[in-house]
Amino acid sequence: MRETQTHAAVREGYTQVAKNRTSCCGPSDHGGEIDTASQIGYSDADLSGPAATGNLGLGCGNPTAIANLKPGEVVVDLGSGAGFDALLAAEKLGRDGRFIGVDMTPEMLAQARTNAVNAGYARTVEFREGLIEALPVASESADVLISNCVINLSPDKSTVFREAFRVLKPGGRLAISDILLTKPLPPEVAQSVSALIACVAGAETEDVYLGHIRDAGFVDIEVQRRPATEIFDLASDDPIISAAIAEFGVERAREVAGTVFSYTIQATKP
Repeated sequence: MRETQTHAAVREGYTQVAKNRTSCCGPSDHGGEIDTASQIGYSDADLSGPAATGNLGLGCGNPTAIANLKPGEVVVDLGSGAGFDALLAAEKLGRDGRFIGVDMTPEMLAQARTNAVNAGYARTVEFREGLIEALPVASESADVLISNCVINLSPDKSTVFREAFRVLKPGGRLAISDILLTKPLPPEVAQSVSALIACVAGAETEDVYLGHIRDAGFVDIEVQRRPATEIFDLASDDPIISAAIAEFGVERAREVAGTVFSYTIQATKP
């Protein structure tokens, strides 16, 4: 797949996140990153162990907690960022397991690789540059595919899920966290770059999003959701949220925030 203007905007936004440790949503200070991660499903051990260096406050859930990872499995992560979920997964996969993170932002990849080396997982964890719509991963090579608040950023989600289906082995598992909507966004918000980087403008409604998963061939789809209020704190001093409020106003931002939910989704490749 060729890179689009959306890809370029996302890469630029997340380059700044990597350089400045500014989250795409939620608090941007380190204490805020820990608080948000705790609220969305990470344990105290997750947040104090060797994987914690990869926590940039970017997630909307904890896919490693729902993936039921087993020693020796191969895991692929769509949009692996600075490697937080990678290092958590590596602990569960053990010496014979393998983790492949895919990300399109060089600055994120550099941080993730450094974090993996420092945490002692350089042998079992690797990070590849690429688009999640064209995964640099062999077909039917993975046991589990995870993703954390990334697929909403893609301009072609149907292709993302077809690629996920392709790389999974028969019986392979999908375990993702993402942002979905209860109703379509107002046009001006859906077309906003600041809202895109804040994980909102690219989000789809539940029926459309789950339709992509079904159409790709997945079965046994399980869904849980909760309001994303702990992530999209309109009182936060996060510069990306502040930019969105400045663009649309507090009332419009509050209206949109009420339609935004954090989902965990599991499915299986037959």
